[in-house]
Amino acid sequence: MSSTIKVNLEKDSYDIIFDDNFVESAMALIGTSSKCMIITQEVIYKTLEEKFSVLKSLPNVEFHFIGQGEKAKSIETAIEICDKMTLMHYDRSSTIFAVGGGVVGDTAGFVASIFMRGIDYIQYPTTLLAMVDSSIGGKTGVNLKSGKNLIGRIHQPKAVIIDLSFLDTLPQREINASLAEAIKYGFIYDRELFNYIVENISDILSAKNQTALKKIILRSCEIKSEVVSKDVNEDSIRMILNFGHTIGHALEGYFEYKKLLHGEAILYGMKCALHLSHTIGNLNKKDYHASLKAIAAFTLPAIDLKDKGSIIEFVKRDKKFRESQIRFVLISEIGKAELSTEITLNHIEESLGVL
Repeated sequence: MSSTIKVNLEKDSYDIIFDDNFVESAMALIGTSSKCMIITQEVIYKTLEEKFSVLKSLPNVEFHFIGQGEKAKSIETAIEICDKMTLMHYDRSSTIFAVGGGVVGDTAGFVASIFMRGIDYIQYPTTLLAMVDSSIGGKTGVNLKSGKNLIGRIHQPKAVIIDLSFLDTLPQREINASLAEAIKYGFIYDRELFNYIVENISDILSAKNQTALKKIILRSCEIKSEVVSKDVNEDSIRMILNFGHTIGHALEGYFEYKKLLHGEAILYGMKCALHLSHTIGNLNKKDYHASLKAIAAFTLPAIDLKDKGSIIEFVKRDKKFRESQIRFVLISEIGKAELSTEITLNHIEESLGVL
């Protein structure tokens, strides 16, 4: 599959490039940099060892492995990488390559944004979720114990290279969870995409329809690019990309980033947001039930919310909470999102009852 999508941000514009030859594209980009730090994880390195071995032989390339899961996405990890790069004489002409999922991409991008006050980085997403969402748009950051992505910067990559062959390495649970971000685009922006996912979801989740999955990835990237190009700093329309994320991030924190994958938490968050869209907003009964049916097609871990008050405390620390008021994303119909300031913490706590 060969295709290119432009993210139009004037001087910070870049391409999302679909290229099924990871080694060739990486070597071409490495050749333009004085030093390259490839940030990844050991499990990814072992899975892609044959490809990585070619890059490892290059004199200007070093590797740094970070841990698994959201707990590895920390300020301590970022400082460790910055120290390593400093001692190895990396400078402003150096480049970081982020090869991995959202944890790798967010962390590597954050390091690139702060090292020497900003250096170039390139995203090589290896998970479905990173391909359709986190690698695009320049959001970088690390977590605190008190909340997710509370330290970060918007720092655009120089390119996003998507090698769809990486999808063959993913476990089924990862595909299931990652498709959450794709169906999110259907909820907030594109009813046709929503319908297409619903029509093909069984085959996609059973890995029987790679053609449909690739079509969904391409359209998701187009939507993310369109939205980011209109509002890079999340002052207006980009906020709709947070559909399901306010509660989803709170659930991740509540379970200490152990029980739920990010996409699974977002599916639960979208279920709550759909409830609020129907009971407080303008979502009609037909679209509401169609939306719930779509989410029910996903396999999700059972959760027990014994302390809803603790979840609300995480919500209060969310970045979208401003001046004691939260900007909450609802949908008025499938394919159309709206920002609401009418949703209260009591409403959010009540919505947890649908989980």
